[in-house]
Amino acid sequence: MTKTSRQWQEEAKAEWDRYAEIWDSWTPDDSRDDAEEAADFLADLAKGGTALELGIGTGRVALPLAERGVRVSGIDASPKMLERLKEKPGGERIQVFEGNFADVDVEDEYDVVFIALATLFVLPDQDEQARCLANSAKRLKPGGRLVVQNIVPDMTNYQRGRQNDYGMTEPFRVSGRLAGHPRLAWFEMNTIDPTTQIIKRTDVVVSEKGNRIIAATMRYIWPAEQDLMARLGGLELEDRWGGWRKEPFHYDSRDAVSVYRKR
Repeated sequence: MTKTSRQWQEEAKAEWDRYAEIWDSWTPDDSRDDAEEAADFLADLAKGGTALELGIGTGRVALPLAERGVRVSGIDASPKMLERLKEKPGGERIQVFEGNFADVDVEDEYDVVFIALATLFVLPDQDEQARCLANSAKRLKPGGRLVVQNIVPDMTNYQRGRQNDYGMTEPFRVSGRLAGHPRLAWFEMNTIDPTTQIIKRTDVVVSEKGNRIIAATMRYIWPAEQDLMARLGGLELEDRWGGWRKEPFHYDSRDAVSVYRKR
């Protein structure tokens, strides 16, 4: 049975509220901590105008983008993530909306709508992902752009439909967003169904604030599939890069940063 928008929002709230307390300790030590580069890229497109982030989380990209003179708003299903954003310096400048970001349920139009760090994968199925892109197009000003950063799926990472990973934040690193957050270690277990493109992820997290097990579900998207979704929503691909620094996109790129405009 297809889930309603409200049902998905409640499930996402439960999943991502559990990540809120540790999220800022986790992502800064990741090799994909590209928030400053993303902010530069998006600020160049917005040109001092407005931007809306879908799945804004704790403001990893939104806050440095606002520092560059862009008026930033954001949507997220997790109230705890939004609370963390508001507690940060500059967080009071960000207008936030709690809800299913696939609805893009805002009244204003924006120069840039963006989805960072494969957040589009969080939506539960192809219909919801396509609906998100179509609704994003409706919220763009004339000449506006939708920007989507996704991981390029790599099936060689999986053996018999499974992938395991582990890591630890650096214990003595005191810089950027990691300062003041708990040291943590994690073990990540993923299972994949290639017929539905669904990944079920389980994280076992050990931190100074206690231990926890967190489960989440994602659906990965191929770049060509995403382009088709965008076209069905009234968008066309303008540029695609291998990263926020406008690295060339080619067969072994890890990231795809795609820029769409209204047809």
